[in-house]
Amino acid sequence: MLSADRAAAFLNAYAPYAVQAMFYNYGEPLLNVQTPAFIRSAKRFLAQTVLSTSLSVHNFDADAYVASGLDYMLLSIDGVSQPVYSRFRKNGDINLVLRNISRLVDARLRAGTRFPVLAWQFLAFEHNRHEISAAIELAASLGVNEIRISPPFDVSWDDPELRPAADVEYGGIELHPVTPDDYRRNWNRFPGLLHTAEIDRAFDAGWPVDIDAAWDPPSAGHTCQWLYMNTVMDANGRILPCSCAPIPNANLVFGHVDNDDAFNSLLHRQARAHFVTGETVPGGPHCQSCEWFDDQRKTDIDLTHIRQYAAAVNPPILNAETQDWLAGWSCAKI
Repeated sequence: MLSADRAAAFLNAYAPYAVQAMFYNYGEPLLNVQTPAFIRSAKRFLAQTVLSTSLSVHNFDADAYVASGLDYMLLSIDGVSQPVYSRFRKNGDINLVLRNISRLVDARLRAGTRFPVLAWQFLAFEHNRHEISAAIELAASLGVNEIRISPPFDVSWDDPELRPAADVEYGGIELHPVTPDDYRRNWNRFPGLLHTAEIDRAFDAGWPVDIDAAWDPPSAGHTCQWLYMNTVMDANGRILPCSCAPIPNANLVFGHVDNDDAFNSLLHRQARAHFVTGETVPGGPHCQSCEWFDDQRKTDIDLTHIRQYAAAVNPPILNAETQDWLAGWSCAKI
């Protein structure tokens, strides 16, 4: 359960530079009653905010989430009938989920806003594929903005009978689209309450790295975008390089939010250097033996990643020509 002090320390350290703040990783964010306040604080740094939830929670305050300024809420719902839904979402209550969706839609209407955008994510297994059409119809009738039919990770190690569906058309379907102008209006949701002092202090401090002294030649291979473009904190304030959960006997905790510069800790620097030089340090970061992807080239920073980050800034502040220049320069130099 993330505390207000931990959240504030993390946001003060990183949010002045952030494009986006994601309030999920492992665990259910709606169980923390302070989550709407955390979202509101991130919006006051002008960060786009995203939350992922099962929505199968009691005592859900839909008005608080609408008032928080949350941009995007991903709803993990894999069925429309209780037996099918709970086959994967153990102990989940589909009727509770649907009531909570209705509460969110009603709260948006009362507040006169289209946010948060609601996206239903349906993980397609063999046991629930026959309910995909019904889920699309139900999502549209409830006022959900979009639905995604997505491939699940392999969970056969846990339950051999849960198998990803074959021959399913994956992708997203817009049901009640939200326009770019809508996103622009929600970008600066609290114009009179911005964290201006924290933002000014961060930029007045300047860049904390001596670029000339710290510069390494570009890697001949690839690198991991997580090590440069993201940072992750768990509820205890531990800083991790990516969204992998800490596991025993693995150096995945790179620092702590209470440190002066956890993003540039020794393990962070060793991990980045590994991709540049190939050097492996005994007792070094878990990144040296990362098994997250079968082919680590999927972690390349490329033009697509740069464009995704530029597109996440709302309202857009970079024209197409500037985005082309930035993406080309980044791919050449990183």
